[in-house]
Amino acid sequence: MPFVKADIKQEIEEMKKNDRDFAKAYNVIEEEYRLIEEAINLRKNIGISQCKVAEETGLTQQMVSRIEKVGNSPTLRNFLRYLDGIGLEIKIKKKASLG
Repeated sequence: MPFVKADIKQEIEEMKKNDRDFAKAYNVIEEEYRLIEEAINLRKNIGISQCKVAEETGLTQQMVSRIEKVGNSPTLRNFLRYLDGIGLEIKIKKKASLG
């Protein structure tokens, strides 16, 4: 049987269409990734180094690096400390779809 290259994005979209639980879980992970990525980009745009974030927060530079590593899921406490170290905060608002 010959090797067939899979289109992973298409496969994921198909799974999301066919499995509601998978779609919910995938969307949560995607949102987490987007939030962390946005914080990283803001830190870089502001010009604050990982070492400076560590200094400001009491986190180690290695912990800051792990927070920023794709695939890692930091604890909420560490992520909030990270945000505080770069001068950011989280605001919570109700989704429009929930009424």
